[in-house]
Amino acid sequence: MLLRQKRNKDAGGLWARLRFPRWERALRPELTLSAFAWLVILFFIVYPVSLLVIDSFRVASTGRLGFQNYKAFFSDLYYFNTFVRTCLLSALVLLTTTVLALPLAYILARYKLRGMTFFTALTLLPIVLPAYAGAFAWVVFFGRFGTFNLLLMQWGLISKPLNLLGFPGLVIMQSLHLLPFMVLSLMAAYTSIDPALEEAAEVEGASGVRRFFTITLPLSTPSYLAGAVLVFLWPFTDWLTPLIFGVTDLLPTTAYINIAYHFTDVTRRYMGIVSVVMASAVCVGAFLLLKTWVERKRYTGLSKGTLLGGRTIKPTFAVRMLSYLYVFFISAIILIIPVVLALSGFSRRWVLTPFPRYWTLENFRLIFAEAGMLIYNSFRFTGVALLMGVSFGLLVAYLLARTNAPGRAGLEFVNSLMLVFPGVAVGVAFLRAFWYGHGIPLATHWIIMPLALFVRRLPYFLRMAYAAYQQLDPSLEEAAEVAGAGKFRTFATISVPLLLKGIFVGVIMFFIMAFQEISTAIFLYRGGWETLPIGLYLNWHRGMEFGIASAMAFLMVCIVFVLLAIAARIGGGILKVAWGASGRD
Repeated sequence: MLLRQKRNKDAGGLWARLRFPRWERALRPELTLSAFAWLVILFFIVYPVSLLVIDSFRVASTGRLGFQNYKAFFSDLYYFNTFVRTCLLSALVLLTTTVLALPLAYILARYKLRGMTFFTALTLLPIVLPAYAGAFAWVVFFGRFGTFNLLLMQWGLISKPLNLLGFPGLVIMQSLHLLPFMVLSLMAAYTSIDPALEEAAEVEGASGVRRFFTITLPLSTPSYLAGAVLVFLWPFTDWLTPLIFGVTDLLPTTAYINIAYHFTDVTRRYMGIVSVVMASAVCVGAFLLLKTWVERKRYTGLSKGTLLGGRTIKPTFAVRMLSYLYVFFISAIILIIPVVLALSGFSRRWVLTPFPRYWTLENFRLIFAEAGMLIYNSFRFTGVALLMGVSFGLLVAYLLARTNAPGRAGLEFVNSLMLVFPGVAVGVAFLRAFWYGHGIPLATHWIIMPLALFVRRLPYFLRMAYAAYQQLDPSLEEAAEVAGAGKFRTFATISVPLLLKGIFVGVIMFFIMAFQEISTAIFLYRGGWETLPIGLYLNWHRGMEFGIASAMAFLMVCIVFVLLAIAARIGGGILKVAWGASGRD
């Protein structure tokens, strides 16, 4: 009897080995995880976006599919001009941001100066400062009868106010908001360059300027382009900042106005959808061109190793003073936003005076007493989205960094693509796919808000988690598996504790970006679902007192600045790796 059982067991083991070789059995969990990840992406990204694209071809008069909408878009001079002006705005914003970021990133990454940790955190502030909050502050300070013009007129330097809003002001405002993306990308490049290459140029007699333009800058090109594509595409996604500045003839602003305000006009609604698809097409096309170029142009230094933080330089006294002046100048411009919001939030009235004359806490009392639901909704929706993002982001980061599962390259591509995908497109696509009459009415339940935040802001956590994996030595995990630990136990006992720093930074970045999101949420919220950003926008849009909107914006600034300072302090290296030209061969 025992002999028969042993034979059956041996036969069963042999049959299992014949049916499932060792490599196939090891791959089955990876296949399951990859299939689950792709199901989530197909349902929450591919399906809604596909419906949006199909709708852009739907003819308003007949309901059939055709190219009439696109023909009407490019034949109408107004819509064609919106496309051209958006391209022009993107080019000017990219140029301005590059000019500001090149010296700033070099100073922060290379020079050994006191207080650079603080200035780095301050430089990164605009990345989490809502662009619309900055626009409010800019209007108050640089408006026609704002603080800047009133002071110049009082001092007799000008006789009539300068026009610092409109299109030129929009270029400056968006450049300041996008400055951290460029600075982080360039800092990642500067700190990863082999110091021996620059030292060799110095030995050959190259000056500092010549060395920068012949060695440092060419080697920084891939990382620079990683930030440049985000900067260039931002004007194709931002609709609220131009609206505040009074610039409405841009692609995203036209799309928002046509869809949100003219939903009963079928023709204009479809023109809005075409505008959204056109903006998305530009974002996708630019991303694909950049990805192809960077993959063809890789720079590698053949040396035994580089310094952990890259090369550091002790500047001369003159260079040190000039560096401090430049950093102070950029910091002062950035600090205008929170300072103006604070002054306005604590003031009762601020009209035709350089600074407020009456102070009060009434604005903040009203926020906590009457608008507490906005704060509650912001934390509730962001918290639920964060749980989704961390769970799914860790799974995808593991698949990207530690496996060769089928579809891994596609997961990386979709994640990178969502980073540049317009928030307006995500909001309209969710509204189209998950509303009544479309089979899955998720948009009628509050869960649609955190789901939209999860899809919109997932790349921020995933990039941090993936960067942490890149800094984790795989031999530590392999040692645990050799000792007999399974993959799940290895992940829980070895990987997660060593990844905590990157995970924590990713959690903070995801929370910050989801907390201030409005481009997607504005299309999906219903009565009682308003968040703090939506409440801020509604207060401004309805013409209520600016002090309340400023108090809301200042409250958001305080929250995100504390979180950003923690992230910069704990995970500065993670941030640089995440926003550099990362990739996996």
